[in-house]
Amino acid sequence: MLIERNPQSLRRPSTPARRRAAWLLYAVCALTLVPSLFIHPHAKFGFAELPAFHALLAFVTGCVLVLAAIILRRLIIRGEDYYEHRT
Repeated sequence: MLIERNPQSLRRPSTPARRRAAWLLYAVCALTLVPSLFIHPHAKFGFAELPAFHALLAFVTGCVLVLAAIILRRLIIRGEDYYEHRT
């Protein structure tokens, strides 16, 4: 199989550069979440004024996109020998 299911190198950041990149990602996520707790939004709908609503909406949307990609991959994937010449 060409695609390894759960490669060990992707499970956890192992090199210092990957650890720094992971912590940078965590910091950026926290920095985008914290202001939404203190800034009063002026929204048209009541649920959009909930604390961290937009951060949670983005997280849920990202999860839905990943799950949709997994399902679509299983539906449209072709076999490894699909493009080989048939005689």
